[in-house]
Amino acid sequence: MSTDNADDPVVVVGDPVTVTDAVVARFAEAVSAPPGQLPATLAAALTAPVQRAVMEHSALRIDLSRTLHTAQSSEHHRPIRVGDVLTATATVTGVRSARGGRMIGFDTVLRDARGAAVQTLTSALLTAEVQP
Repeated sequence: MSTDNADDPVVVVGDPVTVTDAVVARFAEAVSAPPGQLPATLAAALTAPVQRAVMEHSALRIDLSRTLHTAQSSEHHRPIRVGDVLTATATVTGVRSARGGRMIGFDTVLRDARGAAVQTLTSALLTAEVQP
């Protein structure tokens, strides 16, 4: 996983993950999906490491004990398939003052080996102001 913060938005790129039958079966069992089904919510598990890295990025000064996840949406460009090699990239889309704290928005795009978007997850956090 790499992180880039060159005076612009925080961007975190995850390591490629191959979607295998075992990955799907483990996730399906964890969420009680019917056997043989590939849940669309698998994207959340595949993108979790880069989303966590964004929330832990020192430039954002997020104290998770004083943070509320205010919004989450997803856009499905195509189904995830067994055999896909997917890479997640999270990009901070905005930081603004709000209610004595800060609203932080970020998009996480899951792309296949050709670079085509498979799913886009959009998140918003309300976090208390933390002094540097």
